Amino acid sequence: MLCQEKRAGNLKIKAKKHMSSLKIKKKNSSIIISSKAYEVSIIPEKLLVLLQKGPEFYYGMCMLSAVDMPGKKDKAGKIPTVKIKNTGKNSICIDLISDSNLWERKIHHYVFKENEIEYFTEIWGKGQVERAYYFRGSIGENEFASIPGFTQVFSPQANFIEKQEFHVSEYHSIGAGDYKEAREKIWGFALHGGPLCFVCHEGEKGPFLSAGILAKPGEYNFNAFEINYLSEKDREKIHDSIIGTEAFSLSYDGHLKIDGKWESPKLLLSFAATKKSALKQYLHRLERYGGTIKRELPYPEWAFEPVFCTWHEQVALGMKKNQRSNIGFQNAESSDDFFEKLTQKNCLKWLSLLEKNKIFPGTIILDAKWQKNVGDPVADEKKFPDLRSFVDECHARKIRVILWHNGWDRSGVPDDECCFLDGKAFKVDPANPAYRDRVKKYMERLLSDKKGSYNADGLKVDGMTESPVGAGLKNYGSQYGFEYARTLLELLYKEAKAVKADSAIGQYTAFPYFGDLCDFARTGDLYSVKGDPNSANRFRAMLQELVMPGAPIDTDGALRFNYVLPDKDVLAVQEEIGAPCLYQAEYLIRRRNFCPPDIQVMDKEKYKMIFESWKRYRKNLRAGS
Repeated sequence: MLCQEKRAGNLKIKAKKHMSSLKIKKKNSSIIISSKAYEVSIIPEKLLVLLQKGPEFYYGMCMLSAVDMPGKKDKAGKIPTVKIKNTGKNSICIDLISDSNLWERKIHHYVFKENEIEYFTEIWGKGQVERAYYFRGSIGENEFASIPGFTQVFSPQANFIEKQEFHVSEYHSIGAGDYKEAREKIWGFALHGGPLCFVCHEGEKGPFLSAGILAKPGEYNFNAFEINYLSEKDREKIHDSIIGTEAFSLSYDGHLKIDGKWESPKLLLSFAATKKSALKQYLHRLERYGGTIKRELPYPEWAFEPVFCTWHEQVALGMKKNQRSNIGFQNAESSDDFFEKLTQKNCLKWLSLLEKNKIFPGTIILDAKWQKNVGDPVADEKKFPDLRSFVDECHARKIRVILWHNGWDRSGVPDDECCFLDGKAFKVDPANPAYRDRVKKYMERLLSDKKGSYNADGLKVDGMTESPVGAGLKNYGSQYGFEYARTLLELLYKEAKAVKADSAIGQYTAFPYFGDLCDFARTGDLYSVKGDPNSANRFRAMLQELVMPGAPIDTDGALRFNYVLPDKDVLAVQEEIGAPCLYQAEYLIRRRNFCPPDIQVMDKEKYKMIFESWKRYRKNLRAGS
């Protein structure tokens, strides 16, 4: 530990014994901090803080970290001044004191500990934050960023092409809302968020360097944690824009307002033996930091039972009808035609078919679109003449009923209860008191056992990757990004529990800050570049188990996405990773681009496979394995 602060240029270090292996010394113009886990060299003439592990693995972190305002780039006028601080016997704190054209004061803080490094920026002033960078900035008109000693970056943001490894120069995002860049590069987010932790590496032997965000409740007012972000203007100016900045950033889109002092969320850097252990390490540290909210309620026991969802039966009927019509087979799944197939009559038929073949689901999910308007749900009486009687009949069969709910859908909700994007009513606004009151009333209608209510058992919350984002977003409160998404999820969760304590809210998420609001985790639509869903299902369930240990995991409609493997292999994976979920009762549909469509009538062999799979699962469930 250091006895006093000294400027780096005049550094005199008085040695004291450390309880840890942390050491600090000066070598020429550089300052070197080392421990058993890493070595760091601060090299002002190169504008780098060089983190090294072994002879060849390194990450050269730029000494600058810009905090841009909307339309204004944060620029320094000179190289930051290095100051060393005494912070305790088990850590060394070093400040990089910078100037800024936008902020009154600015300091970049490093806290070096034996096995990890914390980094954050502190600013003073007044203004809105467009984007906060980690290890990228400018001196005058000259842009500076970071240098990797690795070529791969692993992302835990599940996506529809199963691309989890990115080149270190590629742009990638872990985001609250799906957006154009994500759809273009990865076909869209498959889960709503993921651990805010990239893992940098070279090959599969390690070392694995995790770079994860530490934020506390109320501080998740950003839309995305990103690597290699470049604006269109940046790309025009940079000669070789294919080479990334190798820097991280948080996107606030101007929604964060500063008046006084502000500290950025911390970036935690640490090494691990594998990618999975890097994620585990980060998640444990995030929990200790207070970045998650502890779950208070036990998971509903009934949520571990096998599930039947109506969706692919609806799709099969819709596509079967339109195979030779003017609606192409590939486009039929995005048409309205299959919504009309979700009827009370069809649901009773599907359940009877399953029961006839000794398949007894513990839960049925009524998918899209059992209701007239999604934003203020009331049963469509043309499809469900008496939804309450259907629910009561399911309960008599010992089947719970989950209702599909598209979280942000504003159909049936007036403009004055919506958020606005670029001046137009866009989606529901969960911060709006009038809309909050609407949710309270409709949750009573959906879940209460009182006369006139449906007495359902919970909601399958869909559409959360459509969380509203953008500089032009206006809502009743000041929440944005992940905080705004949590506002909606928390509203739905608390109102559901107020009506029915053992109700269940299902999310397709692996975001730690949402874990306390999830009673069953869905692995989600199993689109993949592959001809089978197994690796996608395993990966997503692995993330969800890490983030929400012990949670029921709904393994979704896996058979629909199996074009190649034996169906028994797909069912076996469902048993292995969570609760089996079946989307078929009468028909099995499979399709993928560039392949002929396949609609089969379910036969005795398939029913038997499902029966045996569910029997094994329930036996293991009862045994506690």
